[in-house]
Amino acid sequence: MPRTSRGRRSVALLVTVTAPLLVALGVLLPGPAVAVPVAVPVAAPAATPLPAAPGPVVLLGTGGLRWDDVSSSTPALQSLLGDGAVGTLAVRTVRRVTCPLDGWLTISAGRRAGDADDVPTGQPACRAPQATVPTPGGPGTATRWDVFRREAEAGSFEATPGLLATTLAAAGVRTAAVGPGAVVALADAQGTAPVAYPGLVPLPTGAPDETENPTDLADEVRAAIAGGARLVVVDLGAVRDRTDRAPGEPVPPNTSTTGQDPWPDRASQVQTIDTRLLTVLGELPSSATAVVASTADSGQTPHLQLLAARGPAATVGADGTRATYAQALLGSRSTRQDGMAQTTDLFPTLLAALGVPAPADAVGSPLAPVSPGGDGIDRLERVVDLDTAALAVQPVVPIFFNVLIAAQLVLYGVATVLLRRQTSPTVRRRTLAVLRRVAVVFASVPAATFLANLLPWWRGQHPGLAVSLYVALFVVPIAALALLGPWRRALLGPFGVVGGVTALVLAGDVLTGSHLVISSLMGVQPVVAGRFYGFSNPGFALFATGCLLAATAAADWLVNAGRRRTAALTVAAVGLACLVVDGTPGLGSDFGGPPAIVPAFALLALWVAGVRITWRRALLIGGGTVAVLVGLSVLDWLRPPADRTHLGRFVQTVVDGGALAVVQRKALQNLGILFKPLSALLPFAVAFVVLVLARPVAWGARPLQLAYDRSSVLRHGLASFAILVGIGFALNDSGTAIPAVAATVAIPLLISASVRALELHETEHPPPDPRKATAPGVQPGAGGRKPRTATRPRPTTRPSTGSRASATAPRGDGTRE
Repeated sequence: MPRTSRGRRSVALLVTVTAPLLVALGVLLPGPAVAVPVAVPVAAPAATPLPAAPGPVVLLGTGGLRWDDVSSSTPALQSLLGDGAVGTLAVRTVRRVTCPLDGWLTISAGRRAGDADDVPTGQPACRAPQATVPTPGGPGTATRWDVFRREAEAGSFEATPGLLATTLAAAGVRTAAVGPGAVVALADAQGTAPVAYPGLVPLPTGAPDETENPTDLADEVRAAIAGGARLVVVDLGAVRDRTDRAPGEPVPPNTSTTGQDPWPDRASQVQTIDTRLLTVLGELPSSATAVVASTADSGQTPHLQLLAARGPAATVGADGTRATYAQALLGSRSTRQDGMAQTTDLFPTLLAALGVPAPADAVGSPLAPVSPGGDGIDRLERVVDLDTAALAVQPVVPIFFNVLIAAQLVLYGVATVLLRRQTSPTVRRRTLAVLRRVAVVFASVPAATFLANLLPWWRGQHPGLAVSLYVALFVVPIAALALLGPWRRALLGPFGVVGGVTALVLAGDVLTGSHLVISSLMGVQPVVAGRFYGFSNPGFALFATGCLLAATAAADWLVNAGRRRTAALTVAAVGLACLVVDGTPGLGSDFGGPPAIVPAFALLALWVAGVRITWRRALLIGGGTVAVLVGLSVLDWLRPPADRTHLGRFVQTVVDGGALAVVQRKALQNLGILFKPLSALLPFAVAFVVLVLARPVAWGARPLQLAYDRSSVLRHGLASFAILVGIGFALNDSGTAIPAVAATVAIPLLISASVRALELHETEHPPPDPRKATAPGVQPGAGGRKPRTATRPRPTTRPSTGSRASATAPRGDGTRE
């Protein structure tokens, strides 16, 4: 065929297999956002805010309060369950444990912020908020404001304490702060709240003082509303659990002349806060929007905290008018989980209720009533269940990953020993069969960890044991499907089935609301407040790896059937589906996934099609990858700020000049995780492939080479896998976890395929029994290797017929090497 004709056909194949991946951008975001204007504006588009709510907006802030504190002794919380909307609040800010000051500063900044972590030894682990209010109703000043600003500037979240106050002042909205924490929330850039009331003073431990009169607090709230404040922020005090205090945190001696306990028990503190809440709620007009939020942990154990609201909502209802916080759960577009929100959602909630547009620096979304109906008991069970799961999974996750890593290393070690040991043919066949099946079982574990969340393992007395049993329960059908189906004898049959099941489990989850990933062993942890839906780094690693392995197996079968073009189109189709699920905002919502998926699948499709990869074609694929990434991000950015995912928010960060800080934070996160146990698995996995699978085993054959000889697609599939995890590692924060997590599926399946190739090779070319060797010290050759002797003399005979047969064994595409 003429050279120009071959070139045109290669270009046609290049376009055919890569175009679906690149045009996927056009279907990822439906609606008006798809119509991209010719000139992109510098300022981000803003949604038209709702008119202000009819009554005052009141934020009643507390800390350490949870829904499992509700009892007959907490009538205020019970009333909110009956007639309000309720949810849980993820309160993580800048450290693992959130102190009350951190929560108030996050409300002030609209981003994660916190106090300095320099509490002297022997003092309470969290400083209580402090403020100076010389005259009730006059200006108030937050203590240590310069420290808060300095910490925010040095941090990586680009927070600006005082943003809430300056935004409201620019809009002409009058505010009032009641209590020291409220002064912090409503302080301007100089640390001053224009209208403030002293509120109630906490004990030295930070716990609420039950001797303080709650009526005084209610009087100050009533005065603030009477003075014309449209937004009133109230500090109810925070629960500080003395049974969950930091190591070395002292319990003050009872030196009070009145005999008052300086650190009351948890139940007493909860009752004190509930009494204050009940008193203040009684002073609010019926038209008020009241939001009750616990924005801090009560001790050293992170929890999902209490969140409730009642009155006119900050969002639009189904009928196009303002919704109402009543008899529903609370959620937000930042979490997309019914009954779950995060502290950064309070900033846009307050602004939306006041009819003020949120600035671009805000990262949260307004609270919305979701899942209406049901009774208060049902809602209580739901929110308590969310916190129970989030709490139960925390101690189990590190144990699981340590066991997972150890099990993978044991698998590598056992495989090394078994493949290096001289045994009889009968024993060897049985050993290889067991090793292949065990490897498939190991590869089935990651998908099973998500399916385990179909069962409420966290409700039992021993959640760690329960989740382990449930994971094992789901491993069985996955492994059985791979090992007992009609594809079981194919080289890449189980390889593709386990990969496909893993991808389908994760795709099905994001398509139905990302419920399985929440509080799962390899999913997202709500108390971390990093991601609540879509694919985290482990999720992306497992999903994309599963897609690639399934595509490789399908292409291998089609190529063996003589349908190479169909195989290439199949790879492109699988890649397209993978790209749409991973990159679509609201589904996978993955920023770093598409740049890894597009080149990996495009190159695999071209290799399968027989197209030679030149520099020009590689640049075309790279350009298409960048176009997909930029297009996804810009289209998401063109949506209203409240509707954006982190793709669009990153574009706004670039416009604002903050891209460098994001890159630095990602680099630091990668560096930090590089020295964690999970990352240590990767070098062992690479060493195992290079030094064990790719080298001759005890009877001379190279398992990986035998697999390559029988599959013309496997080598290209592994190269695409390396591209996938390599780019994923480079572009994602904490990306060092991606190759390691991907290896937990890919390496066991590679072991399975390589061992299967050995089994097939031995069936066709049985090696001699080592116990019946014809010469002392001689090991039979196989798999293209010359016989080895103990003294390494120059061989005087030709290689065995088994060796020659192996060297000329037909490839999967019908050609010979």
